[in-house]
Amino acid sequence: MILESTHRPLTPAEQRLLGARIRDLESRVARGPAVLIPGVAVIAILWTATLLLSDASWWIVSSFWIVVGGGILLWVSRDLKKDLAGLRIVLAECESACRRNEAEDFRIEATAFAEFEEVEDEGACYAFEIDGRRLVFVSGQQFYPQARFPSLDFSLVHLLNERGEPVDGVIAKRGPAVSADLVIPAIVKRGLEIPEHLEVLDGTIHQIEEVLER
Repeated sequence: MILESTHRPLTPAEQRLLGARIRDLESRVARGPAVLIPGVAVIAILWTATLLLSDASWWIVSSFWIVVGGGILLWVSRDLKKDLAGLRIVLAECESACRRNEAEDFRIEATAFAEFEEVEDEGACYAFEIDGRRLVFVSGQQFYPQARFPSLDFSLVHLLNERGEPVDGVIAKRGPAVSADLVIPAIVKRGLEIPEHLEVLDGTIHQIEEVLER
């Protein structure tokens, strides 16, 4: 079972965050073609230097740099086109989320939590005890310790596009950062079946090994 969520309008802070994200993407898209200018300048400098220093005829030098320089610029242009296409897709999704103005809010008010040591590079992983009888699991690269997180009172907020799909996520922090009540060593974690992100299981953090061994 996945943790229940509520839907609500974006807060002013979330609207500002989304607006800043849109402006940053617009700026990166607009600056994209300018990436080629330094490359053209470097090739022109090398072309000129080769003409001045080489004993080869000008047409051999020029042919070389037309072929080599053109190939380099074509390769860079192809990668740039792909990157800009990806940025435009992300920008369109953020603009869609701005128009929809809706968030999916997964609120977590816990009494204690356990932290799992990282085994490889799978990201941070926690089990928060809620209602004194259930565990909700939070995991991912974006959940490493930071200012006021992990805490016992926060929300994981998904900003939704016009299709109702999440395009970005933020942690809405309401409480101070706290230390884990229990740390599960990596060697123990290897033998446990870790639930999916936001999955809820019955149990408490002191039953966690028994719960996950089942």
